[in-house]
Amino acid sequence: MKNLKSFPFERNRYFYGKLLSVEDFETEQKYFNDKRRTINRFLFGSGVVCGLQVVEVDEESISLERGLALDFAGREIVVEEPVVKRIADLDGYDAAEDAGGEEGFYYLCLDYQEEPFERMHNVAGTGENSGGEFNKYREGYRLFLTRTEPEKEIGSPIGLYEEWVEIYGENGIKIRHVLPRYLEMGSEPFLRIEVENTRQQQTFSFAYELELSFLTHQDEAKVQIHFDEKEHAKEKKYILEIPLKAAYIDDVKGEVSLSPGSFVLRIGEREYGTARQGRIQTQIGRQEAGRTLLETYYRRAMEDAAAPSFRQSIYLARIYVVKTEDVCLIERVERLPFGQYIFHTEIATAMWYKLAEDVKKLKRKQAEETDFGKGRTVISTQQPETACGEVLFDLTAVKKGEVLYSDRIYHGLGFGPVSIVLGYEVEHGFPEDREIFFGDASVFQNVRDGFQASLGARMESFQGAFVIGMKVQKNEDVETVRVRWSAQKHPAERTELQKKRLFIQPDVPNLRVGESIVFTTVSEGFQDERIQWSVKDLGGGTIDKNGKYTAPETAGVFRIQAVSTLYPEVGASTFVVVREKNEEWLR
Repeated sequence: MKNLKSFPFERNRYFYGKLLSVEDFETEQKYFNDKRRTINRFLFGSGVVCGLQVVEVDEESISLERGLALDFAGREIVVEEPVVKRIADLDGYDAAEDAGGEEGFYYLCLDYQEEPFERMHNVAGTGENSGGEFNKYREGYRLFLTRTEPEKEIGSPIGLYEEWVEIYGENGIKIRHVLPRYLEMGSEPFLRIEVENTRQQQTFSFAYELELSFLTHQDEAKVQIHFDEKEHAKEKKYILEIPLKAAYIDDVKGEVSLSPGSFVLRIGEREYGTARQGRIQTQIGRQEAGRTLLETYYRRAMEDAAAPSFRQSIYLARIYVVKTEDVCLIERVERLPFGQYIFHTEIATAMWYKLAEDVKKLKRKQAEETDFGKGRTVISTQQPETACGEVLFDLTAVKKGEVLYSDRIYHGLGFGPVSIVLGYEVEHGFPEDREIFFGDASVFQNVRDGFQASLGARMESFQGAFVIGMKVQKNEDVETVRVRWSAQKHPAERTELQKKRLFIQPDVPNLRVGESIVFTTVSEGFQDERIQWSVKDLGGGTIDKNGKYTAPETAGVFRIQAVSTLYPEVGASTFVVVREKNEEWLR
């Protein structure tokens, strides 16, 4: 079927005395095929419905199991019986080699294919048809190999809500950026960086800078990316998540782009500095992202699905291989690398029940954490965060009864309360004979070190630090004491800290150049009203300690930041749209 156009639907009109031709019978078949395939395409999409597992049979062969798929035109692809194929015998193997045989993997793809069969005599045959005609068409499929990536608009469920771009794809290393297609103003999404090492070669590292537009990372419009494989367990694929925040501006395109000249990749001792442009965008609006997804899909579904130029194979597997001089050996098989599957009614219902059960568990967990905060005894299954370290105290010329203090120690567990455990040991004797004392060492008789002290810690919750104090109770020529500490933060304490939030009012105001406005804040989870105000953009106007902002004499969009004085980790930001005096307001 070379003609994939389904519209308009036409069917035969029968009447007595009508002479039926070949065209009439073909119209009859096409009408019912087009109707069914249109329903397939618009209601179910394209991808694997069931089966079609790709299984490694031996080092050189794979087996495609029985199954059903729908292609981009809604045509059914049925694999009736398992088929076993050597990698080197599949269509496209030689072409993929010529396109770049060093990559170390192939995509196994599936296409709809039909062919005529059952030749028979044509009683009316003349000329080229005098030798007979084929009586039937047999619907089947074609398996082939390629190294070509699918188009972004692949028609899979993932492609509906995520946008991706590959910034590097050479020398066995792939780096891809993934961002939600739609964001709500002020939301906090993640930029997902997928890193793949297809050859498992020497360890590699890379670094580059990203520029952000209408998105921020830690209140900055740029973010530095660094990855070193030596710092991770050896894997084929790594995932990095970069937290972002969407601007409070309606109907704009947020953008993440690679800073020119910033990309550096090192594989072993070699350095590579060329990457693709790497620009990826997301739509930011007032509406919740899920709602925007639905509206966009229903608005564009007809145009996308009916486009006759759109042709997309089904990517069944990515097959990693190792090549010798004359043999292609299979290393491993990754099924459906681009998520081309169909959520039909049965599996969608099962997933809905599974999601409902997960939500119930999450609510029970939140209720337990709330009970813990109210002082009730709750056994939590979450593991606390821990940190440890040590401090050396110099006791030279220190007498009995004196008190020593350490410098401020940052435990690395973030802000909020933590539990501190302290112990000390004297710096002499053999390591295996050393004793560490916790609490009051005077309860032990015949302490051989000739040293005793009491320890205490002063917590600075919102500095993420503490100070150790040591009072010397006994000292017989001991010059150095090592104090060991460990810190622990309970999950419930993390939850309470995260509930503190700050909001700026008004949100995204419009001003003329030179005009002023007073910003206020609303706090959640705390009462302190002391705020530090700042304008984050150079030349973006001024703001005083009371929140009064004065716009500059040039138009633009400028970011205002408010940070709690008592809780410096709690802050908020908004934008001011400054327009020329004769410019119309944005509706």
